[in-house]
Amino acid sequence: MRKVILLVLFVCIALIGCAMAAVPNANQTAAANATTAPQLIGGNMGTFLVTSNVNGANVTFDSDYEGVIANGQLAVNVYTTATPFRTVTVQAAGYQTATVNITQYPGTGETVTIPVTLVPMGAANTTAVQENATAPATVSTEMTTAAAPVSPAPTKSGSLPFAVFGAFVVLGIFAIRSRR
Repeated sequence: MRKVILLVLFVCIALIGCAMAAVPNANQTAAANATTAPQLIGGNMGTFLVTSNVNGANVTFDSDYEGVIANGQLAVNVYTTATPFRTVTVQAAGYQTATVNITQYPGTGETVTIPVTLVPMGAANTTAVQENATAPATVSTEMTTAAAPVSPAPTKSGSLPFAVFGAFVVLGIFAIRSRR
C-alpha cells in the first residue's frame, strides 16, 4: 500500500513538473521570435508587366500597393500558387484612375502584360478608359528569376520534453522496485 501511495505521489509530482515547465512563472517572460520581414511562402513565380503612358503613376493590385510606373512599365512578381489578383488600379495626379480586370494569370516563368492608358482629367472622351478595361492581356514566356525561398527558423522546444522524460524514468524506477 505504501508503494502505491508513493507511486501516485511521484506521478503527481511529475505531472506538476511537466505543467510548470510548459508555463513560465511570474518572474519569467516567454521568449517569442518576432519577425519584421514578411515570410516567403515559396513556389514558382510568374510576372505581371503593367505598362502605362504616365511615368510616376501608382499601381495597386486589388488593395496591395505594388509600386510606380517607371520607363512606361512596372514588373510585379507573383507566386503562381497564390490567391490570384482580380484587379489592377493605376492612378496619377491629373489623370482619371483606371481599373483593369485581370483575366489572365501568369504561369511559371511567364509574363502577362497588362496595358493601361491613363486619360487626362480634362479630356472629354472617357471611352478610352472603358475600352482599356476590357482589353485582353498578352502573355510572353520570358523566364524571370526569383530569390530562393527562405525556410523559417526552427523553434526551440524548451524543457518540457526533458521533464516528461524524467517523469517516465522515475515511474520506470518505481515500477521495477515494486516488482521486487
